[in-house]
Amino acid sequence: ALSLNDLNGVVRLQRHVLFGTFAFEGAGALILTLYFWKDYGLWRALRWGVFHSVSAFCNGGFDILGCLTPGGSLLHFQTDYVVCLTLGVLIAVGGLGFFVWEDLFRFRKTKRLTVYTKLVLLTSGALILAGTGAVCLFEWNNPATIGNMTVPQKLLSGLFQSISTRTAGFAALDQAALTEGSKAFCILLMLVGGSSGSTAGGIKTVTVCVLLLAAANRLRGRGRVSAFGREIAQEQIGNAMAL
Repeated sequence: ALSLNDLNGVVRLQRHVLFGTFAFEGAGALILTLYFWKDYGLWRALRWGVFHSVSAFCNGGFDILGCLTPGGSLLHFQTDYVVCLTLGVLIAVGGLGFFVWEDLFRFRKTKRLTVYTKLVLLTSGALILAGTGAVCLFEWNNPATIGNMTVPQKLLSGLFQSISTRTAGFAALDQAALTEGSKAFCILLMLVGGSSGSTAGGIKTVTVCVLLLAAANRLRGRGRVSAFGREIAQEQIGNAMAL
């Protein structure tokens, strides 16, 4: 499942995967439970907190909030910073992938990151920022989505839409009311998805990054493709193009 070529370090990797998964999902569940408790009671807050934390981290996008807004997903919390930011962070972390976690965990000792991790972090960050900017640009004056919100609320909605669209699927905006520009950009975000070895789907972030690097080098007349001082094998470029 993790595409490992040998068993060296597999126990350590699995331990980090399990620890990281329960740590992130547990922290998210705790934050959401405490936040929902004051308005919805302990039992419902606990159910909602645990369910949505797992759903967000696994990039599932399922919600059980129909009693608040039937069929509305997270529309009831579209301007709620605690809910949107907590779920957004869980989605993003789950979409980075276990190999990136392992590399970041070892960074304390090695003081360096692999080219793969650097490409994942760079591409994921660029996609989140680009998606946020595009949604805010196209929806800024749309009264059916974010047009009537304050500036911080508009930025929050744009950020959450950008993160969730990739592979999670929580909806804090009315998707049918989006402008054509936003819909087109969201389709591109949905196509890309997350990273290899993660809980996200779609074409992987590094695959897209390799394709863009290869295209840029072709336009410049260069035969070799490199990133952070390391050359990318032609076989990997061919695999990305075939995919």
